[in-house]
Amino acid sequence: MNKAKWFLAVIVLAVVGFWASKAIIKKSPNESLASVGKVAEDTYWTCPMHPQVHQDHPGECPICHMKLVKVTKKIEQKQAAEKRASIAATDIQLILAGTQKYEVEVMTLRARIPVSGRILSQSQVAFQIYEKDLRYVRSGLAFKGEGNIYNEEEISGVITSVDSIVDPTSRTVRVIGTIRKGPGGLLPETSFRGEIELVLRDRVAIPESAVLHSGRGDLVYFVDEKNTLIAKRVELGLKSEGFYEVVKGLSPKDVISSGPNFLIDSEAKIRGAND
Repeated sequence: MNKAKWFLAVIVLAVVGFWASKAIIKKSPNESLASVGKVAEDTYWTCPMHPQVHQDHPGECPICHMKLVKVTKKIEQKQAAEKRASIAATDIQLILAGTQKYEVEVMTLRARIPVSGRILSQSQVAFQIYEKDLRYVRSGLAFKGEGNIYNEEEISGVITSVDSIVDPTSRTVRVIGTIRKGPGGLLPETSFRGEIELVLRDRVAIPESAVLHSGRGDLVYFVDEKNTLIAKRVELGLKSEGFYEVVKGLSPKDVISSGPNFLIDSEAKIRGAND
């Protein structure tokens, strides 16, 4: 009886194995098709100005009518290289994207450089500035701040000297200021924190909203006479009340895009990756 049961079990296993192998063989073509479908799902067309738009075929954006751009995972990975293509866009398309043209102008900027240091005496304070700010600092500029002991009372005065040696560790330069107004009883070696006040006249300036801070530097989108947007590197100075001083890269009367430029930048990188 045990032998009969064992023989029956062998027969059942054999039959199950046979039908299972047939199912696997039959399933292989379908699995292949499923694999193709998965690859297709990794490719779609989108509008970088309106990334919520996704289509499985080429066409135009239903919102701004800009030509849709093909995107694949491979392209998304290539975007890390930050290769950007130029983009042609009409004024209407720029408005629909939330951006606008801005003509670069010369302005007077009011800026502040934060500083920290120590009280030297009742009449003197020493603080550090970073070497990148050295171009702005000179004797005669006003400063104001507070100490740790009488932090409810302002300490103010003027800069009287700027060292000519940069600390190699902190990349800062020491500045000495003469205190003209402050509380009595200031103690030497106590902490000071404050700011230097600056008035920068006749400076090329652009709105903060026009600047994209990328991993390789700051850039803007320059608009040429054909309404083509081109990524352009700029060197920025101080920031003041929503504007950046432009040290290098733009001239007065240049036209740039101002607004959510990350949308334009997204399309430029996608197109650059496709090139």
